[in-house]
Amino acid sequence: MKKLIIMFFIVLSVVSFMKIRFFDTHAKIDESMVVDAALNPILSFTGGFYGADFYLEITPKPNTKVYYTLDSSMPDTSKMRYQEPILIQEKWIEATGDEIRIQKGSFTGEPPVPTYPISMIRTGSQKWKSPSEDIFAGTVLKVVAFHDTINTRSEVLTNTYFVHENMHEKYTFPVMSLSADIMDLYSYESGIFVPGLHYDPSISEDAHDNRTGNYYQTGDAWEKEAYIEYYDQSGMLLLSQDAGLRIHGGLSRKYLVKSYRLYARGSGSNDMFSYPFFNDKDVDEFKRIILRGGGQTYEYTLMGEALAQSILKPLSLDIQSFQPVILFVNGEYFGIRNIRDRIDRYYISTHYDIDPDQLTMLTGHGSLEDGDLRGATHYHAMYQYAVTQDLSLKKHYEYIEKRMDIDNFIDYYISELYMANVDWPQNNIIYWRKNVSYNEDAPYGHDGRWRWIVYDLDASFGASWGGYYPEIDIFERLTGDSWKTGKLFYALMANDLFKGKFIHRFHTLLNTVFEENHVLEQVESMIDLYAPEMEEHIARYGYPSSYQNWLFYVNRMKDFAEGRPSTLRMQLKNYFDLGKTHQLTILHDPTKADLYLNQFLQTPQDRYDVDLFDHLPYDIRLIPKQGYRFKGWFDGYGRLLSLNPDASFTIEQNYIIESRFEAYHETLPPDGSYGQEEDILLFGMIGFLSILAITVYIYQKRTKKS
Repeated sequence: MKKLIIMFFIVLSVVSFMKIRFFDTHAKIDESMVVDAALNPILSFTGGFYGADFYLEITPKPNTKVYYTLDSSMPDTSKMRYQEPILIQEKWIEATGDEIRIQKGSFTGEPPVPTYPISMIRTGSQKWKSPSEDIFAGTVLKVVAFHDTINTRSEVLTNTYFVHENMHEKYTFPVMSLSADIMDLYSYESGIFVPGLHYDPSISEDAHDNRTGNYYQTGDAWEKEAYIEYYDQSGMLLLSQDAGLRIHGGLSRKYLVKSYRLYARGSGSNDMFSYPFFNDKDVDEFKRIILRGGGQTYEYTLMGEALAQSILKPLSLDIQSFQPVILFVNGEYFGIRNIRDRIDRYYISTHYDIDPDQLTMLTGHGSLEDGDLRGATHYHAMYQYAVTQDLSLKKHYEYIEKRMDIDNFIDYYISELYMANVDWPQNNIIYWRKNVSYNEDAPYGHDGRWRWIVYDLDASFGASWGGYYPEIDIFERLTGDSWKTGKLFYALMANDLFKGKFIHRFHTLLNTVFEENHVLEQVESMIDLYAPEMEEHIARYGYPSSYQNWLFYVNRMKDFAEGRPSTLRMQLKNYFDLGKTHQLTILHDPTKADLYLNQFLQTPQDRYDVDLFDHLPYDIRLIPKQGYRFKGWFDGYGRLLSLNPDASFTIEQNYIIESRFEAYHETLPPDGSYGQEEDILLFGMIGFLSILAITVYIYQKRTKKS
């Protein structure tokens, strides 16, 4: 048997070397055949994780013959017919240092035909490195059965087997196996992973100008058929189905750590990826997902963009969630990728339950990404109104308020400013609207107003193409004459209400979502998450250049988290001519109540030090836990300040406040109500009336001014 296998591979190698083709290596199954799942053969083992080698048996249904492949190509009658058990064993690919070029200008005569192992095939026009260590691999088995007498076949069954003595503990991330015909991925004419036919070697790579190559081709014609299997860390299959495969990204398409876009392909329930990939959102239907390779941070942090977006989760923004995975392509280890949402009309549709045909999505400064021209006209009309009218006047500002979500816009701008995104606002802008008339009573996203989406933070948060910019002044960047996004922002700044909301919200976020220790915890958590998988990834690609080099760049993100808030406070103070800052110290027992600062729940601790500008109010809310009742707010000398658990403080010097509680055992009064609820309702009503009075006063003052 071993001699037969050796002879087979010798013949196969000669055939490959001599470029002899006895059959079409890109052959497809006859699509006219009837597919009957009842003909599916029985496999003795399903795909997944195994601790030792084994023999796999296939039991055909009566009157059928089974054919299979082990190279990820589609099985047909020209492929191997199943006649005896198949040995499934632990596989490693030797790191030979070879480099196989499949690109224009790299060969004479006929273009090279791609062969395995694919890990030695150059997939980028620059900075490509051959693997430095042996590569772990699985076995991809594709099986089909054909009926002997009628034009009917079974479904194509795809299973990937991973064998290692510690396989169930080998990876801390889920595993994604992606399989496709090698010619679709690596052929000179049409392989989407390689420079290939469409690469122009005459264009310089130094200035990042060369955007040629097969991987830069787009559209339906360059989508390839693929199959995905998604396993959890223990080897349990979570999802498997057909998918369309395309290269994703802009400049990063030429990088060796590529990003891939997957399209759910199929009929019925298979026209969506039906799995909750992300734990932080209640969405389990995805039309498209991305396997992101780190974008332009692949050399540095690999996960910086995912971290930056995850920090923004508490805000009123649409972001791309992430789930790190270990990717295998045609059985070979392809390193770390992040499953991400793809921002498109289907993202909005699945997240807001909106018909995708009712949406308009724009990019940049009004370019139509999806939808129709009528939807784009709505935005252009609003923009022209904003930059030509005096938005300090109430009537003009209210006109804009009915056409764009002001709160969303403020959070969007603050996020980009905090992140110090140097690839914005001239790039990476995307926004959307449901094409209906304004309706203030409609659910969020259905009211007919424009909303902005955070998109592509590669060049931010201390990982800006390897740069480090905690002191960058984004306010200056917004003044660019050609950047319409900046013009819209400054037009809105003419309105005192908008300016006040912006300053207050920015200051709130610097003390909550962007507070130094809060962000540092998230950075540390992300480092701990990725660290166990980085060395194998680095050995596969050579980037980052070493584990220590990776630590250097992720630690710079920690430096950014520590330094950015103080820089922004100074920029806010200077730009808006704000007063001095003072420290408000809050003493609080987190076991007795949850503490909210400007609507954000705080992590449990017994002391909070918050920097406040002069005369800028700070809202605090307490929700007592079961068994406790609020006694009041007290100052540093023990004097009662307020009986209301919802309070607003404005300070002109450093100040200390303390929350106090008393044990409270609830008893049901005769009328069936709870005394504590009455107290909270009373204090809440007092707080509401106080806020209402202040709001009326400010409104009257602004009305007189206008």
